[in-house]
Amino acid sequence: MDGDPAAPTEDKDNAPGRDSPARDSAPLPPQAEEPGDQSGAGSDLTDAAGTASRSTGLRRVLIDLALALWLRTAPLRRKLRELWRSTIDALRETGPVSGATSAPSAPSGPLTERLDTPVPIRVSGQGRTFNFHIHARCVWSSWDLHREALLSYAHYYLPDAVRKLTRLAAKHAADFPAHRAAELEVALERALSETGPWRYQRGDTLVTCQPHVSVDVDERVRKVVLPYWEKLVKLDCEFDLDRRRAEYADRLGRQRATGAENVTDGAAAGEAARTTGENRAGDVRRMAAELRAAAQRLEDVLRRTPRDDDSA
Repeated sequence: MDGDPAAPTEDKDNAPGRDSPARDSAPLPPQAEEPGDQSGAGSDLTDAAGTASRSTGLRRVLIDLALALWLRTAPLRRKLRELWRSTIDALRETGPVSGATSAPSAPSGPLTERLDTPVPIRVSGQGRTFNFHIHARCVWSSWDLHREALLSYAHYYLPDAVRKLTRLAAKHAADFPAHRAAELEVALERALSETGPWRYQRGDTLVTCQPHVSVDVDERVRKVVLPYWEKLVKLDCEFDLDRRRAEYADRLGRQRATGAENVTDGAAAGEAARTTGENRAGDVRRMAAELRAAAQRLEDVLRRTPRDDDSA
């Protein structure tokens, strides 16, 4: 009986809160031995929780801003929807657009475009000792093309037009000396007008080309024939002057004859007739002298002027 109460006494001694040598001498657990490690783990958890809370707050702020912007733009979006619906309704009312109506209308009249040859066309003249320079301008026309398409066709067919013009110019230039470039130009223009515009057709599209030319010679040939041209100009001027003098003399003679016929008095008529006869005789003698002088000048100029074969 006396030994039974001893067991509870030992339990009381081992109860929590009571000092006992066995409890004091017991080894501490690993967590108690390293207090510094527990504080580091706690700070990491705190930083992670703070970062998560900050990211969550920023996300909420962005969401709030997006919602506010969406609500503010609601009237604008509503207006855009109304505008789109009205555009769709207008297009539905007009109906489908056919290819004929969508394409630009054809020109009402002939459309023309001018293209110059990139470089002058060079052909040999008489004797093949010099070259003529042919400056050409091609006028392209079409009834059913627009400007951009016509320019495209003109650039495409221009090389062929240059070849045709070169053959035509070479054929005529062989008959002309260097000082007759103007006559060659007239001959080429006449030949081009007689043949009519050149026709180029591709499918249903028709394009015409009408060339116009001007003729020149080499610079060295120009210097050689310049004195000859100057003589020709002087001769033309003298011939024109003599022709005008003859016309004036003939006109003066007719006026005096008309004045003599209008005189009714016999004496006055006789005097006028005698005076008119003398004046007309003087005019005839003067005209004859002038014509002989002009003929002599023409003969002298022709004698001094070299022949075409010599100048070529």
